[in-house]
This record gives sequence, C-alpha cells and structure tokens, in this order.
Amino acid sequence: MRKAIIFLLFMVLIPFWFTENLKAAENFLDKGIGEFKAENYEEALQFLTKAREQQPESSMAAYYLGMTYNQVGDYRQASKHLRDAIRLTPSVKEAYPELIQALSNLNELKEAKDWIAQAEQKDVKPGQITYLKGLILLKEGKNSEAIDAFKKAKRMDSSLNQASDMQIAVALTKQRRFAEAKETLRAVISVDPLSEIGTYAREYEIAFDQGLKKYKSWWASAGIAYQYDDNVLLKPSRSIPDVLITGQRDSSVITTLGFRYNPRLSEPWFFNAQYNFYANSHFDQHQVNLLYQTVSLTPGYQFPKGALTLPLAYSHAWLNGHQYMAVPLVKPTLSLILLPNHIGQFSMGYMRREMLKDPPDRYENRDGNILTVSPGYIYYFKNGKGLFMLQYEFSSDNTEGKNWENTGNQIILNFLMPVMDKLSFTISGEMFLQDYQHTHTFFGMKRSDRTYYGAAGMRWEILNGLNLNLQYSHTHADSNISVYEYKRNIYTVGFEYIF
Repeated sequence: MRKAIIFLLFMVLIPFWFTENLKAAENFLDKGIGEFKAENYEEALQFLTKAREQQPESSMAAYYLGMTYNQVGDYRQASKHLRDAIRLTPSVKEAYPELIQALSNLNELKEAKDWIAQAEQKDVKPGQITYLKGLILLKEGKNSEAIDAFKKAKRMDSSLNQASDMQIAVALTKQRRFAEAKETLRAVISVDPLSEIGTYAREYEIAFDQGLKKYKSWWASAGIAYQYDDNVLLKPSRSIPDVLITGQRDSSVITTLGFRYNPRLSEPWFFNAQYNFYANSHFDQHQVNLLYQTVSLTPGYQFPKGALTLPLAYSHAWLNGHQYMAVPLVKPTLSLILLPNHIGQFSMGYMRREMLKDPPDRYENRDGNILTVSPGYIYYFKNGKGLFMLQYEFSSDNTEGKNWENTGNQIILNFLMPVMDKLSFTISGEMFLQDYQHTHTFFGMKRSDRTYYGAAGMRWEILNGLNLNLQYSHTHADSNISVYEYKRNIYTVGFEYIF
C-alpha cells in the first residue's frame, strides 16, 4: 500500500516538476532576449547560458546565445551555438549571416564559404549573404570579385548601399585605383555624413589622403662607410712554397648611391626600377679597388594567393679603374602565400658573365652561362617588420675555360629582428658547396670548394632618414687545392641617408 502511494505521488509530481522547469527555462530565455535587446550583453549571457543548459534542444536559445557571444567578441563560442541554431528544429535561418560573420572574424574562410553556399541554396537574406560573400572575397585578396559581390548586394538590398560602397572603396584602394576609391568614399559620405559609416568614411578619406601624400614613387639613398678587412687579398690559410703574400690587411672607404622608382599602377600589375652604385676604395691595396653599378627592372603580376615577377638586371664592374666584368640577368620568380605571413618562393635564373680582361690562358677563361633553380621560404612577423628567410639554390656555371666549370649547392639564411621602433638586428649565413667538373690543368686534380659565410649587423635610425649601420662578417673557404683556401673577417661602420 505504501509503495502504491509513493508511485502515485511520483506520477503526479513528474509532470509538475517538468512543467516548472520548462517555465523556468522559458523565463531565462525571455529574460536573456530582453537583456540582449537592451544591449546588456553580460546579463544576457547569464540568462541565455542557463536557458541553453535547461533547454539544450532549443534553437532560439542557441541563436540568441550565439548572437550575444558575437557582440562580446567571443567568436569561437558564437560559432558553436549558431551552428546549433541552424541544426536544431526548428532551424533558425537568421543564424546564417551571424555564423558567417563569426567565422570570418576567426579567419575560417573555407567554412564560412560553405555556409554561404548553403544560405544561397535556401535563399536566406540574399542581399546580406552576398554582402558577406564580398567581405570574404576581400579577405582572400580577390578584390575584383569582391567589388562585383558588393555591387550585387546593393541591387538586392538598397539598405546595404552605404556599407557596400564603403567596402568597394577599400577594394579599389587595394587595387591602387585611388581616384575611383576617393569618388566612392565621397559618395558614402554624401548619403548621410553624420551616420556611423559616413563618419568612418570621412576618417578613412583623411587617412587615405595622408597616405597618398606620404607615398613616394621615387626614393633615393646615399651612404658612406669605413671598412676594415683582415684578408683583402684572399691570402691562403696555408703557406705556399716560394710564395710570400703580405699586406693583406687593409682599410677602405665605401660609398653607395641608390635610386628606386615604384609607380602606382592599377592592380594586378606592379613595377619596380632601381639603380645602385657601389665603390670600395682601399687605403693601400689599390689593385682591388672595386666600382660596381647595377640597373634592375622588375615588372610583376599579383594574384589572390601570390605574385609572379620578372626581374631583369645588368651589372658592370670596374677593378682598379679598369673594366672587369659585365653580368646581365633574368630571374622569373613565383611567390605563393602558403598561410598568413608565410610565403613560398620558386625561381629560375639565367645570367651571362663576361670577364672584360683577357685571362692568362684559355683554361682560366671565366666567361660563361650560369643557370640557377631556387626554392625558398619567407616568414614575416611583428607586423611585417621582422623577417626570416631560408633559401636553397642549385647553380650550373658553364664557363668557357674548363678550370672554372662547376655545379653549386647553396643554402642562404637571413633573419631580421626589430628590437625597437628604430632599431633592428640582422643575422645572415650562407653555405656554398662547389664541385668543379674537370681536372685542373695546373694542379692535376678536380677542385672542390666549401665556403661558409656568416654576418651579424645592427641598423639604428638615429635621425629621421639617417641610419647608422654596423656589421661584422666572417668567411671561411675550404678547398682541396690549398691556394683557394682562406679566412676573412670584415668590420664595417657607416651611415646611410634615405630621402
């Protein structure tokens, strides 16, 4: 009898308990929605979290909790609940644009595009979805496609006109179509100068104008430095019988001059032209005085995930006032964005080396064709001010004199670390392994060289445009032919002015 009474009470209380909990959950949801609409997001989070705990299958609780997390900037949590809002029954279609926006903020663009495709199939808020599609394309660097999407969004929903025009201006700026961008910005401002977007557009226009004023198509630099070289004559590390080399330590003055031209071209094209002059005048060993001039032209084509460039260069060198060497070069280079700030590179190069002084005999003739293949990796950090670069290069040096024909394998490492706003340090290193193809006509063996180079430097902008440069470098060349072995230390201190 007692068990029967307990069972009856249990059956009566269960519906009551369930109803009360349901009312409590609905109460939490209603309060949460109210706080959300009142923009009290912290309070809304508390109520909506409780509503979700008590009603895990409520799509509305998931939707409002996801929107609240979006408002407070927790996009990871927002995306989690907004996915549930779409998955649960009844599905909340309004969650699509909120979810896409959250994923865009997380840079999870692939998933965002998947949800855009689903929303387009279900015809969910076509104008807003198309606008968000434009934002994703803009993030991917597909500026022309983004502009088309924003124009389409304007046709679908006139309420998006001002926001779409603002984004079109941003895309035009990225394409370096500055005149069109400025016209679009003025159109945005004219719609409603006092609106939030109008105010932002005005601020953007001011920054845009300042940026144009600061942008310089022409750059020039001039430098002077003192250099101490403890082996300017490349004296072999081991003594050579009956050969005495002295005076290998010397100081010199280095002067440099450079010009650079970067015109503003409309995307996707860009162009760079440079002229560089270098002169190294020694105090005692004038026979190694070097004067070097280089002219380079680099047209390029940019696409969403990288760029293709075609560097063309010509260098001419004089040694002790006499013509020494001429080198034309072409080096097509493909750069691909692997991940944000991570770039992969691949290049193939050809250069023709012409020695402008007659060799002692035909076997020592270094005139020849040099072919290179080079993959590389670049990583930018600290907002692009820091750089790590690793590069491998295979070279085939086909000289007319068989004593110099060789294949080479080179590994290059560069590291730039900004320490403060105007102070940075650099570390670089190279390892160059060369194997010569023929038995040397004088030494009677095939030559094999291993050259190791390391350098450390500091650059400090002591005044606006005026830089102090310090550098130390060490070279260690090993060879199975002792005359080509040497060690060298170079110390350099100088100033460079950029204007």
